[in-house]
Amino acid sequence: MINIIPLIDVLVVLLIFYIATTVFKKAEPKITIKVPDSTRAKATPNTPPTILYVTDESKIFLGDEPVEPDKLGELLKSKLTSDPEFKVAMKADTKAPFGVIVKVMDAAHFAGMGDLPTFMNTDKAGASGDSGP
Repeated sequence: MINIIPLIDVLVVLLIFYIATTVFKKAEPKITIKVPDSTRAKATPNTPPTILYVTDESKIFLGDEPVEPDKLGELLKSKLTSDPEFKVAMKADTKAPFGVIVKVMDAAHFAGMGDLPTFMNTDKAGASGDSGP
């Protein structure tokens, strides 16, 4: 006769592992963004901001929702007035048109955001060891 209690124990452990690894996955839109490299970029330890994506096809997403460039400033302003702790950071593709990036920065300025943090890849191999400003 086969004892199935150890089998059930293994399946419960696998189920717990599956639940623990899928719950913490962040939702991102199904777009591919290749961010530029930087030797001086630093990670921020604060709560993660809402991500503003700019694709190489000039499309803009706030979180996983597409946004029209002309309506971005009003949208950011309304989110900032409803939640003063609202933070946003830009993740732009290296091939994104600079004009679209300027529109996003202008929208953030219109909304009253002082600066717009951006994502970059840190190049550990290219760092020369000095910390810089």
